[in-house]
Amino acid sequence: MNTTKENKTIVEKLIVDALVNNDIATVKDLVDSSAVTHRAGFASLYQATGDAIPQDGNFMDWMRDGWDVLHAALSDQKVRVESIVAENNQVIAHFHYNVLHSGTFTGMPATNKRIEWDEIGIFKFNDQGKVQEMWYMIDELRVAQELGHRLDQKVAK
Repeated sequence: MNTTKENKTIVEKLIVDALVNNDIATVKDLVDSSAVTHRAGFASLYQATGDAIPQDGNFMDWMRDGWDVLHAALSDQKVRVESIVAENNQVIAHFHYNVLHSGTFTGMPATNKRIEWDEIGIFKFNDQGKVQEMWYMIDELRVAQELGHRLDQKVAK
């Protein structure tokens, strides 16, 4: 079992380095092969736009089925840690993303503009010191607007 400091280092390496650089070997070193993503970061936006990227399930399956699409559409990723806390086997982290919208994502063709969002990730570790469970929450409304999705329907009172 890792210390809380080691767990924070693993989460930072996963988000800021391995995923950004599409380093699958490092991801496999940090994340258990049976790890579960309970909620992908763009789950609501995927659902609202009918995107076929998986929203939850086995993380390594998601890497195979969803990450290449996401990474190609949102390239030149710059990620910075805003805050990160750990207790026992759990880490909660706040990240800020700045990416290039370089391919079709949630039905929106590339704008070749940079978009930004904040993301919260919750990570639970197993006894072998690997990430076992994950949840991601993103400011999806901001991303939808930056991508050019129209949100002009008024809700009846």
